[in-house]
Amino acid sequence: MTGPVWIPSQAVVDGCNVERYRRWLPAHACPDLPDYTALHAWSVAEPARFWGSLWEYFAIIATSHDEVLASAEMPGARWFTGATLNYVDQVFRHAREGIAVIDAPEEGPTRTLSWVELRRQVAAVANTLRALGVGQGDRVVGYLPNIAEAVVAFLATAGLGAIWSSCGQDYSAPAAVARLGQLSPKVLITADGYRYNGKPQDRREAISLIRKEIPSLEAIIVVPRLGLELQPGATPWSADGDHELTTVAVPFDHPLWVLFSSGTTGKPKGIVHGHGGVVLEHVKQLSLHLDLGPQDTFFWYTSPSWMM
Repeated sequence: MTGPVWIPSQAVVDGCNVERYRRWLPAHACPDLPDYTALHAWSVAEPARFWGSLWEYFAIIATSHDEVLASAEMPGARWFTGATLNYVDQVFRHAREGIAVIDAPEEGPTRTLSWVELRRQVAAVANTLRALGVGQGDRVVGYLPNIAEAVVAFLATAGLGAIWSSCGQDYSAPAAVARLGQLSPKVLITADGYRYNGKPQDRREAISLIRKEIPSLEAIIVVPRLGLELQPGATPWSADGDHELTTVAVPFDHPLWVLFSSGTTGKPKGIVHGHGGVVLEHVKQLSLHLDLGPQDTFFWYTSPSWMM
């Protein structure tokens, strides 16, 4: 027996984000699409008009662009030429009172960061990175467990126009070096270890090996997750102090982060995602596909070594 597992009521359909977007289109120089099937077909047939409409619908914070799609040639398609923006501005544009991040460790109490606290910590860590000489185009990498500090470190890096990449501490030092070492990073942000299955996992030896094998590193910042003694030359993590969060506007396709393939067919291969592309994909995916709104909590359980 086959068939739909669930069919939404008309009230549910009418109230969802993708329907609001579909109904918005005709008044904004887009066709009157009668249903979701027609919307999907149009988005595929007219990619420039579709992505251009998302830019307008979600009111992306950016300078104006010359063309939505200046060149459709692949590889090498050029989107939103002339526009500058920063991913971090989109993250904080609707910041409000309430919880921004929930960090639930294997052991110990759940930690939360409010939007106000998240912004403050991001500004503080960005100030530290700036003092270490990190600027637009530099690479900052994380060797971190799935913790709130990883979010803060990424946003602080991106706000400076620097480029982020990371992997989890379940990766061995050689596996981390095979990925992160390709980027010639300036700063490594890591943790002294993590807990798994009730046992502390001391990663200080792995950190020392990473430090030795990536000669471009000028600084290492360590989150005291297990409270272990810092290695010589390491800087303790600090998100203290009040600093203004200022972001660097970068071109639409400026690298935001580098993901890596699994390495099963040879050396792990870097996959570069730009600020603008990730901004548009995120608003589309989270709003139109997942129907998330300001009051929702988004939970995605995965390893920090994986692309999710």
